[in-house]
Amino acid sequence: MVGESLLSRQPSPNVTRLLVLVGVGLGLNGIYAGLLWSKFFPSWLAVIAAILDAVLAIGLMIMLPQHAQLLLPLLMVPVMLAGLRWSAEAGLLMALPIALSYGVPLVPLLSGDIDRIQVINALLTAAANAIVLFIAGGLPGPFIRQQLDLAAQDNEAELKSLRVATERGKLISEMALTLGSTLNYRKVLRTMIDLAFSAMAEVGTKDESTIAMVLLFEGDSENGADRLTVAAGRNIGRSDEGRRVSGEEGLIGRTIRTAEATITNNAQKDRVLTSFASTPGCRSAICAPLRAGLNTYGVVLFCSTEPHFYNEEHKQLLTTFCSQAIITLQNAQLFEDLQREQQRILEKEAEARRKLARDLHDGPTQSIAAIAMRLNFIKVVLQKEDIAKAYEEVVKVEEIAQRTTQEIRTMLFAMRPVILETQGLLPALTQYADRLNATESFKVTVNNRGYSSQLTGEAEGVVFAIIEEAVGNAKKHAQASEIRINLLAGKSSLMVEIKDNGVGFDVEATKSTYDQRTSLGLLNLDERAQLVGGVCSIESARGRGTTVRVEIPFAGVKEAA
Repeated sequence: MVGESLLSRQPSPNVTRLLVLVGVGLGLNGIYAGLLWSKFFPSWLAVIAAILDAVLAIGLMIMLPQHAQLLLPLLMVPVMLAGLRWSAEAGLLMALPIALSYGVPLVPLLSGDIDRIQVINALLTAAANAIVLFIAGGLPGPFIRQQLDLAAQDNEAELKSLRVATERGKLISEMALTLGSTLNYRKVLRTMIDLAFSAMAEVGTKDESTIAMVLLFEGDSENGADRLTVAAGRNIGRSDEGRRVSGEEGLIGRTIRTAEATITNNAQKDRVLTSFASTPGCRSAICAPLRAGLNTYGVVLFCSTEPHFYNEEHKQLLTTFCSQAIITLQNAQLFEDLQREQQRILEKEAEARRKLARDLHDGPTQSIAAIAMRLNFIKVVLQKEDIAKAYEEVVKVEEIAQRTTQEIRTMLFAMRPVILETQGLLPALTQYADRLNATESFKVTVNNRGYSSQLTGEAEGVVFAIIEEAVGNAKKHAQASEIRINLLAGKSSLMVEIKDNGVGFDVEATKSTYDQRTSLGLLNLDERAQLVGGVCSIESARGRGTTVRVEIPFAGVKEAA
């Protein structure tokens, strides 16, 4: 009895096979999990795994036909996996043998007495399960595939955006490197517009007909000269090079007022834009300010013949570009101004040397030559033992030498009057006049009305140089017997007047021939006055003498200093 009880507890062969099948399934899934974790799951292994899953599902159906309905969720797993992994066709193909395995429960019914109602119910159940399997295999695939395609498109768009951003970053870095490698102002402008053109072409559709310009302010906007000049361009005609336009109207004016990039899609109606010869067919335009701090130095303008061509992305890019470019542009402009100032100083030094050479030639050199001639004459007279005549000539040589000494001292005083630095303008002018009166044939007088050192030392030095230049011109050309230097101090400025009673000259005719002359005395007067914020005017006519007037503001000079 005990042996029979033990034998009755041993599992049947069907249960053993079922346990083996379940164990195989669990083992395979463990293997799959390990392979996935190790990131080794090639496509051929996926096909083998799908076939094995189908075999296991069919095996379960065969072994447990009476539980076919309960096994449906488990049998749907390999079907759905095939549809999701490959396609709806693969899911349907996987569902087909599993759906056929639902015919296993029908075999006992067909082998015995046929109960029609039971057979119909079994067929309906098998058909319903097969339909569910086919739906599980065919429906999720397209839906998931669509979602995957959308995700892939989003990833591609994001990747493209990142690629564009990377390229744009490289372009901006290249721009900074290129612009930073030169301080030539004109080269910076050309490089800036070329790089801006390339940068804008990286966004959206490239338009080869795009017109690009850099427009910079010229003059003082406070005096009404708030106009922009085309300093550089791309695809523009020669007639537009150097063209000046208003900085107050249209797209350009709006950009300057708002201090941010602005877009218009009605470029053909903008009066300023249509004034360019290069923009006859432009329909859309974008303009960004070249701005540093609170100062606007100009704008960068792009015009396209395409409607609605520019967008917010263009605005951001052009704004970034202009922010990077303005620093280099400022440095280049400062460097060019420094070079121009250096060249001006060199020209001034050369002019001073020429003036010194002329003064030495016209004055001391002639006197020294006269001394040499008289000394030679004295030698001849001494050979004839005419002591009285020799003594008379020695006296004349002494007079010439003393006069020459005074001339040289006056020249040195005019070049660097120490008294001007220590005591101021008025004592320096008084001493200068005394020196001239001691050596020259004309009389110099200084009249002061109210001036008591209101100007800075630098400005007084400029005023003295202007007076010395004007007196020197009168000495050489005016044939005057009297020169008056008048100082008149007002509430806010000093008026200086240098007036002679000489032969006079035609001012306009003299200025018009400066390109053929080596002396630029009149221009020197005007340039020196401008250095301290002043203005210079010259009045003269033949036979009526010459008057040089210079007005220099007090406050403006102190602020400049």
